[in-house]
Amino acid sequence: MNRLPIALEQITAAWLADALRPTHARVVIRDVAIGDAMHGTATKVRVRPTYDDTIDAKGLPSTLIVKGGFSAHRELMYREYMLESRFYAELAPRLREMRVPGSLYAAHDDAQRQAIVILNDLDPLGATFCRVQQPLSYDQAAAQLDTLASLHAQWWESAEFEPGGPLAWIDALDPLPEGTLGTYQRSRLQPEVYAECMALPRGVAVSRSFHDRDRMERAMERLRVVDREGPKCLLHTDPHLGNWYLDRDGRPGLLDWQSVRKGPWSHDLNYCLVSSLDMLDRRAWERALLQHYLDALRARGVTPPTFEAAWQAYRTQTVYGLYYWLVNPVEFQVEVNNCAVAARFAFAAIDHDTFGLLLG
Repeated sequence: MNRLPIALEQITAAWLADALRPTHARVVIRDVAIGDAMHGTATKVRVRPTYDDTIDAKGLPSTLIVKGGFSAHRELMYREYMLESRFYAELAPRLREMRVPGSLYAAHDDAQRQAIVILNDLDPLGATFCRVQQPLSYDQAAAQLDTLASLHAQWWESAEFEPGGPLAWIDALDPLPEGTLGTYQRSRLQPEVYAECMALPRGVAVSRSFHDRDRMERAMERLRVVDREGPKCLLHTDPHLGNWYLDRDGRPGLLDWQSVRKGPWSHDLNYCLVSSLDMLDRRAWERALLQHYLDALRARGVTPPTFEAAWQAYRTQTVYGLYYWLVNPVEFQVEVNNCAVAARFAFAAIDHDTFGLLLG
């Protein structure tokens, strides 16, 4: 296998053909056109190969999405890229109900600090991508929770997470990891960085009580303890509205599996609902939607927590989304998105008395 490209111009016809040969052994690509790059935590670029259609190009899409680290923060975020490549290589083929983009290639290289996945382009397949600017209806939110329940139930308290098991490589969720694993997460708590974020529109959109960096750090440290308790399952960890899509039939699917972890179900549920609903709709619907999720777990053979225990766990998780959308770099999300979602989490944190639950 050729070395992984670390610049867009290195996505050549020869490299792409080599990447596709495990499934299309005789494929020949004469040329490849590189489309616009969509930069974020990772970079996604649409490519249009010109196949030699006389040689085994049957079934290959006319456009593909190549995703990996093609920005200045590639080395800092390498672990996330690596996790996504392992998700598509090892976990996606095992999913029973979850809809995710089809993958034609997934590889990572520790020496290069690069990981690449080649995915089906969902646009020609009739997919609609969800957007922060369009909060969900009740029925849409319930469908998303059915999707999360299917993911969580499949590996609920699974022995595969144990040392030596096939999922032992998946780290436990840690809101503020120690050491090198937490380089990015803890860097956003540096006083000057936090103050710069609070001076942006997102900081103006939330209560000034959330500008207290020390209070935020204490709450996040307490959440680290809370997240070690209770049943563990496989988490997406970043199921905000911008990472969802609807297929041609309106069924939800999830994108961006860069942060896959094991941890408490309540993390994904809170992060999904608070980021995806209008503030007043969330306030009116979240109890019913929480019950819908618990029922969906039960329908898949899981004994869920009581509603009262689940409600407290759900409320506690609000601080995670609040912190990360308040400190999100504009290189990862445009400011209008940071502003909108941070405000949703701030409103929920007040409704839920999240800091009171965590800090007393």
